[in-house]
Amino acid sequence: MEKKTFNIKKILIIITLCIITISIGILLCSKVNIFFEENAYPQYHEIATENFFIDRGDGTYTYAEAIFPTDCNEKIPLIAMAHGFKGTLNSGGAKEVSEKLAKAGFATIRMNFDPYTDSDKKSPQTHVYTLKSMEADMLRGIKYMFSHHNIDKNRLGLHARSMGGRVAMTMANESSDDLDFKAVTLVAPAGNKSAMIDYMGGESKWQNMKKTASQHGFILHQGQNLSPEWFDQFETYNPCDYGFKFDNKPVLVFCNTLDHVVTPQTSRECAAAYKNSRVIEVTTNNYHGYEMGYKKSELKDYIMDEIVLFFNENL
Repeated sequence: MEKKTFNIKKILIIITLCIITISIGILLCSKVNIFFEENAYPQYHEIATENFFIDRGDGTYTYAEAIFPTDCNEKIPLIAMAHGFKGTLNSGGAKEVSEKLAKAGFATIRMNFDPYTDSDKKSPQTHVYTLKSMEADMLRGIKYMFSHHNIDKNRLGLHARSMGGRVAMTMANESSDDLDFKAVTLVAPAGNKSAMIDYMGGESKWQNMKKTASQHGFILHQGQNLSPEWFDQFETYNPCDYGFKFDNKPVLVFCNTLDHVVTPQTSRECAAAYKNSRVIEVTTNNYHGYEMGYKKSELKDYIMDEIVLFFNENL
């Protein structure tokens, strides 16, 4: 009987070549998937930026910035954006998010809620604003965009973070100024009953601060003058109780499992208030920042892309 001999060296070479071939195939597939994920929405629009002051009607002014595509022949959907407590119009990567949205065909408007005493950025700010004044500023900004840009009033969205998230939830729930907001994205929304109480150190601390504000007209906290109205407005309206009024319209909530400013439990509760909500959980030691202030961050890029994709699908 003839004996067959096997060349072990040749077999090893064949196996190695097979492994290399499979690895290259997997890598190429991954690259294709990454390509499609990164290009799942158009980013080809030319954009422009407009900075301006809005007269608040009480001798103070709101500084705002609009970023929008300049090459759209049709009406443009609008997304109004809100920052959080102590924030600015650029907090939480807002400018970069605005630019990405504009390149994808959306106009955006965002502002500093801390009013200026004159229509000049060098003028002092009052450091006084409330939930109601934030909402009023948002509505003024939206109206400005209606009158100065070719906005599709039937395609309105909201994007907000932290305390601004509470304002956005309220506006969506109540269709503020009879506007029909179609979709909302929220990053760490402080939109439940206890969010700001927890942030201030608990119920006892909250009550003491409220008492001081009542006695002296305000209490200075972290550079902000908190009035009795500031406290009352938080206690009077809990957005989580009225999420049902937003019907089945979509809400996207980002939640950091390590956030101790707006806890993940609060973010999840805010999401649960809506019939058609989705939660994206992330984990980063940049607890309330979500790495959105980083110059380079894969997490920041991921969050911004998810925001743009969400509005691209729902506005």
